[in-house]
Amino acid sequence: MEGWYNMEHDERMKKNLLVTLADKNYIEQAKQLFSSVYWNAGWKGDYMLLAHNVPENKLKWFGDKGILIKKCKPVFRGKRLGCWPITVSSKFYLFTQEFKKWKNIIYLDGDIIVRGSLDNLTKIKGLAVRNCDIFGKYFKKPESIMLDSRSARKNMELFNELKKNYDFEWRGFSSGVMAFSTDIIKRDTFSKLRKSLKLYNKVNIYGEQTIFNLFFYKKRELLPLGFVYNYWDINYFMYSCNIKPEKIKGTILHFNSIGRPWLPQSPFYNEWKTNLNKAGLINLKNIPPARENLTEEDIAKYFLGLKKAPIAGFFKKIVWKTSFFIREILKFIDKNIGLIGIFLKKHHPRLYFRLKNLKKVFKK
Repeated sequence: MEGWYNMEHDERMKKNLLVTLADKNYIEQAKQLFSSVYWNAGWKGDYMLLAHNVPENKLKWFGDKGILIKKCKPVFRGKRLGCWPITVSSKFYLFTQEFKKWKNIIYLDGDIIVRGSLDNLTKIKGLAVRNCDIFGKYFKKPESIMLDSRSARKNMELFNELKKNYDFEWRGFSSGVMAFSTDIIKRDTFSKLRKSLKLYNKVNIYGEQTIFNLFFYKKRELLPLGFVYNYWDINYFMYSCNIKPEKIKGTILHFNSIGRPWLPQSPFYNEWKTNLNKAGLINLKNIPPARENLTEEDIAKYFLGLKKAPIAGFFKKIVWKTSFFIREILKFIDKNIGLIGIFLKKHHPRLYFRLKNLKKVFKK
């Protein structure tokens, strides 16, 4: 069923809204996020969970805390959006008319820890995001050896049309942190996003992020101090530079690659777990003060220090780059485990079990 879980909250609607998304497997992550926003950001606006196929008994905790819940129907018939699960398509609901009840909205992915005030993001006009990969990396080009099939030829035509109409060297943006004013939501925004997804999913790599980039092509602003409000370079600075985890600073730490903070081996696990343990103490009738945020002078000094940080050496660079290569191999094996796994286990058992152990190390 689609709709608001606790409608009575509408009478006490706040000016600003903070949202995250979760399915049944991301409930703990959502609790941690709301906890870090409550205790560290002192967020005084509304809180909302976009719930994608979450059982009723798991929603009760959020409703009891006064957190709004939007139950989301799948907006797309299929199992995947590019390389991502169908869950991410529920972000499109942020751009439906009902969200115009608020003036400004901040969306944060569930793989985030918030450490300070988010008030600066409530002053955004339009859509503010952080730059990411160049636009061309958001689309997959069909293999030329497959072009004898009708579907492959259609996909190639689609890819060529995109390349003609969009600058593939233009910097795309991350949809993991989005701050926007709701005046950008038009009556047809949601339907256009859905149509775009249906049309381009065959050449889509980055899921809903690809579709947002198409829709807001050259129509978005940059987050103020993007490194601070969407700091996803954490692993780079730890692995390629001599930056210790305790020296990593930022208001929004975004763990969108290896080293998820809910894994015990993560250097940020204790911080993440502490936030989760405090989630039960959330009381939206009594908002604590925000933790002291970084000043512009602090930020300038900090990132000047990062630029001057000594490189950890050739070996660490190799480890950093090859970790992604290993991860892609493991993904491939996961998708084809029925064939590859059986073959390796039978003919190369030592390699099979070594890869299984590597999977534990690089597990998301």
